[in-house]
Amino acid sequence: MDEYHINKYLTQMTTHLYDSAQDGRDLLREAIRNGSKEEFCRKVDMLLGYTDDDNSRKRIADGRDFILRDWTATKLRLLRRSGVVGSSTEGHVSHILSSRMSSRPMGWSKRGADRMAKLRAYSRNGGDMLKLVRYQKRHVDREVMQDKPLTIKDLVAWENASRRTGGKYADRLQHSVSIQARKILAIRDFTLAL
Repeated sequence: MDEYHINKYLTQMTTHLYDSAQDGRDLLREAIRNGSKEEFCRKVDMLLGYTDDDNSRKRIADGRDFILRDWTATKLRLLRRSGVVGSSTEGHVSHILSSRMSSRPMGWSKRGADRMAKLRAYSRNGGDMLKLVRYQKRHVDREVMQDKPLTIKDLVAWENASRRTGGKYADRLQHSVSIQARKILAIRDFTLAL
């Protein structure tokens, strides 16, 4: 049981109390921490007495059922007042990964998504990106490194050679290079050849 879901359901059970909502949540937490299921149900029934709204009654009943379904885990979680042991995986996925991986529409290959997820986790865990880049530069396979910059033809040839036939969008060149970009690159290639 994670604290996020406990707080979510306790909050939805007490929203109808307005200014006293925090007092209601504290009352329910205390009943879970030090009481029994029966005492918790009595407190929930007391909350039900303060509303006539069917939606509020449903929210309170859903919260009660959720907490009673995992009573032991909820009780153990709330007994650990300091140094809460557990995981906030759901929040991390939403905050760390989804902000880059799915919030902006884009296609990802399996390999690219895996690498981006690992890179974001490395960064958020305090990894030094500069050290990582330096490490990669020292350990790059010598075949990949070339003395001259790649041309458009080289890039397209590499894409075609490494393309897999498995996916419609993954690992496939989706766009062509504009005429303006081709001109700029042709001038650059010509000046580099001199």
